Amino acid sequence: MTRLVLRRNLTFFLLSFFALHSVVSMGGFYRSMSWVDMPVHFLAGVLSAAVFYWFFQRFPSHFDASRHFWVTLLMVLGFAALVGILWEFVEFLYDFLIAKYSFNLDTLQFGLRDTLGDLLFDLLGALALAIFVKLRYHNR
Repeated sequence: MTRLVLRRNLTFFLLSFFALHSVVSMGGFYRSMSWVDMPVHFLAGVLSAAVFYWFFQRFPSHFDASRHFWVTLLMVLGFAALVGILWEFVEFLYDFLIAKYSFNLDTLQFGLRDTLGDLLFDLLGALALAIFVKLRYHNR
């Protein structure tokens, strides 16, 4: 896959993800249909892994992802976990600093079970993309 195609696909996926998240957030679907949170976080994990792979394809001198699958898998999962944790911190700070002092804004955090479920689906999405990349592009 050429760099241009990869960048175009990543940009499209990134914009699509944020459009989906915006529609789900503004429509109140996170509250009315709690299961929606799972596929959104799964896609967030896929997106995090895609950004990781894009970075190492863009700068190939840093790391060869095709030669070290297990190391790459740990790095992909670590990067997805970092992005997921940062996302959860943003939600927490929003609840603590903004929604707490507003009468009209809903909170984003639904408790520990929701947070850990979000992180689990972030990791599952990253794992799915890592396995796909290994089977599709690096299977020798």
